[in-house]
Amino acid sequence: MIRISIAASLVAVLAAGCVSSRPQPVQQTAAPSAKRIVRDGGQLVLPDGTRVSPDHTGGFTLPNGDYVKRERGALVLPTGARCQPDASGYICP
Repeated sequence: MIRISIAASLVAVLAAGCVSSRPQPVQQTAAPSAKRIVRDGGQLVLPDGTRVSPDHTGGFTLPNGDYVKRERGALVLPTGARCQPDASGYICP
């Protein structure tokens, strides 16, 4: 009887060591917010606050000399990313 009690206790202790603890919830990182290019009269205000004037095609030159072209209503950045139009300007990835 004592052997059974000791064996049962040993099995219980070993089983308790094998039980995993509750998984910790993974913290969700906030999705990066989209950058916006805002229309202000005849100019566009870039995400960093720089103001640029679009040319006759709707494209413009960035302060670093790169050109942003307008294609089918969207702005195409030098990286190839497309900024889609919305009510107040453009939303960029």
